[in-house]
Amino acid sequence: MALLIGEPQSKKLINMARAVDLLDKMFRDRAAGKIRGLPRRRLKGNEKQINIMAAWHQGYDLFCLRAYIAQANTVTLYNGKSGQIQAIINMGYLSSLRTGAATGVAAKYLAPPNATTLGVIGPGWQATFQVEAVAHACRIERIVVFGRTPKRRKQFIKQMSEIVEADWREASSVEEVEGESDIIVVSTNSTTPVADGKNLKQEALVASIGANGAFKHEVSGSLIRQMDLIVADDVAAARVDSGDLIDACQSGIARWEDVVPLERFVGSGAPQPRPKRIFFQSNGIADEDLAVGRYVLEQAKRKLKLRQVTEI
Repeated sequence: MALLIGEPQSKKLINMARAVDLLDKMFRDRAAGKIRGLPRRRLKGNEKQINIMAAWHQGYDLFCLRAYIAQANTVTLYNGKSGQIQAIINMGYLSSLRTGAATGVAAKYLAPPNATTLGVIGPGWQATFQVEAVAHACRIERIVVFGRTPKRRKQFIKQMSEIVEADWREASSVEEVEGESDIIVVSTNSTTPVADGKNLKQEALVASIGANGAFKHEVSGSLIRQMDLIVADDVAAARVDSGDLIDACQSGIARWEDVVPLERFVGSGAPQPRPKRIFFQSNGIADEDLAVGRYVLEQAKRKLKLRQVTEI
């Protein structure tokens, strides 16, 4: 019997610490060749667009089909042997959780040694997950936040200071965030670059979260030019969806053959010696959906005792 798992139920079945651990293992499995995936594809209708991507895990023999359109956002899990649907899961919460967790994994392996200051550019919904994940992966003591709206900055800090214990502070500019942060998370829905890298520390990890479409842009070519290493959660997805990297490669600032998949470092350890400035591009991939979705399904079976949950 297929389970239908709604957003309220999924929130009770997994937390960020577990999600970071699950994605760490998932990237190790990718490194071992146990996962196959299809990058995001988009199909436009008259008014809306549906986005789909898929993954399969050899060890579980489980297929994951992620689809989202407007406010509808689901994962369907299929048994690889029988083809039967195992679960349909609302991904409204889980998609943001796993995106944050992916940055947490990247920070674990790519952040500067003894990184203690996190900078946030774009204090929105997704940034809440980013902060929690990075704080779980690294010993963050100070968090500097910049957003164009002072009210939103204040609200974000008030909300997140109850979740992550740190010295929280508002920044007055992107340059201020760059100059003070060991790890910078850029999490916006911008179509023009918001971070230029003019004031970066000598050692820094910059993670771009929002530029997951060819038309989206969060960081400038100037910032990318300063990077000693470029990493993506999935290079094939980046070639289609990472607007900043697409532009950088087309203009000769970067080369696709030099973009390294995150699983290489998760599977073999952090790069040694560590490059001073590293750029991480998060695309959001179905492998991540499969990791958290399977866990939620197993927890639902165990804790809900196979009851059918009907709210989607």
